[in-house]
Amino acid sequence: MTRKELAEQASKEYCSPETTVRYGIKRGRPFWNTESSQFMYVPAFHFTAVRGFSRYLYSAVDENGREHTFEADDCCALLTPIWAELPEGVVRLTVTALNPDGSKYAVVGARTFFRLAGFPESTPPAVRSYKESAAMAFRYAMSQKFIRHWLEHGTPDPSYDLNCYPTKMIAALVEAMISYAKICPGEASDAMKVAVSAADYLIGITPRGDVPLADLPPTYDLSFCPDPEKYGVISPNWHAAEAHMGTMMMIYPVRAGSIYLELGKITGDSKYLAEAIRIGEYYIDTAEQNGSWYLVRSTETGKPLTENYISPIDSVVPFLMQLYERTGEARWKDLCDRAVDYVFRTQLPSYNWEGQFEDSPLSTNYINLTHYAPTALAEYLARYRRDDPASLELAKELMRFVEDQFVVWKRPNPWRHAAPDEGEPYDTSIWHTPAGLEQYGWYVPIDASTASIAIGFLTLYDAGCGELYLAKAKALTDQLTRVQHGDGKIPTHWMNTPDAERNFWFNCMFESCRTLEIMSAY
Repeated sequence: MTRKELAEQASKEYCSPETTVRYGIKRGRPFWNTESSQFMYVPAFHFTAVRGFSRYLYSAVDENGREHTFEADDCCALLTPIWAELPEGVVRLTVTALNPDGSKYAVVGARTFFRLAGFPESTPPAVRSYKESAAMAFRYAMSQKFIRHWLEHGTPDPSYDLNCYPTKMIAALVEAMISYAKICPGEASDAMKVAVSAADYLIGITPRGDVPLADLPPTYDLSFCPDPEKYGVISPNWHAAEAHMGTMMMIYPVRAGSIYLELGKITGDSKYLAEAIRIGEYYIDTAEQNGSWYLVRSTETGKPLTENYISPIDSVVPFLMQLYERTGEARWKDLCDRAVDYVFRTQLPSYNWEGQFEDSPLSTNYINLTHYAPTALAEYLARYRRDDPASLELAKELMRFVEDQFVVWKRPNPWRHAAPDEGEPYDTSIWHTPAGLEQYGWYVPIDASTASIAIGFLTLYDAGCGELYLAKAKALTDQLTRVQHGDGKIPTHWMNTPDAERNFWFNCMFESCRTLEIMSAY
């Protein structure tokens, strides 16, 4: 199919009630979009009916001042009759109960939202090959002081503040160096030296013996810098880690476990497999009856500190599958199946895809949705249940949600997260799009989100769901090459502001490199 034909196919899907995003049903299915501000696929909203009234007028005024109307017998109807004619931009919707003679009785609800443009006929092409882009990014990383410190000293740089999140940042470094060694064999020796040093450091700071969270590497750790004032590492990240000391976010130990498994295969050192198994056994011992785990625990007592559960599909499940594939032991597959069942019984019916990040507060239902769990579930279904048509349809629906809420193909909506340290909205005209957004609590274009969503689309293409998914994956991956700087750096935040440029996370760039590496085969 041509790109124009693919865009036309996408346009039909955005406007069809058959391909909407699990809209709510009164007294039947929750409305997940109570806190949502943008939509690409036709939505429905939860408004309160007036008893005795059976007809409602929907009036949507677009940002050009034109009114679009239709009538329905439900105050929570899909906006299908007017969705195709609504232009990109701000929309102000009002729903009014009508008297039997057609006159207006009372407004039952109103909603202001942004109508996003769909997948376009063209997007800017890549400026270099994906593999070349990944190699440039890795070489940029290897030139940085905090990585050179690993190479020269075998320990974390005390002046790099993000080392305060060891199982996130240091584990990501190990994974990245393993990929770098594959992409650039001539530089594999230095890359693997960094990987081994970083993994061994994680093992070295892991608590042992008779403590509640023994054998689990810490989520927060400040010991890498005993004199923070001397090294100038006191920052918002330092303060966030300091505030959370004594706690562990349980989505992170499995990330270390995953890189131990990879490193063990490459080096042949059995200690890495042993470390991964110890982590896995903790999750066997602490699984709740519902199949998940409490999200945050006290390192002192091991007791849960929140009622929030892990979203396991994008954290624990991949690790357990790795353990099963590595060892062949049924206990890992059994535990994995229970975790997947939890997702199907709780998260899928509710569509409460909670954002879970070490530097963000926990949230209640629908306050801070993110794309990571639904993307991971779509990938799981497309990989492991691709022979089941119903599973593939579910995977498509999940990726529609992800695109609807976390992809911007053209112009973003004007209600975004306040700019760091300024308190003023970002000028969205200087955003780089197409792009993926991270979470409602940080609703801005992020390279790692763009990369993750691209792989979600790609996985559905590989499962036979059609060329449109490959086209979307390529469009997002092309943009990774376009935002890349001449020195190889792929910025984390895609807003052309000084604050955005300074707010750089290497683990996000490494996620982009992983996507570039995978997409290079296409």
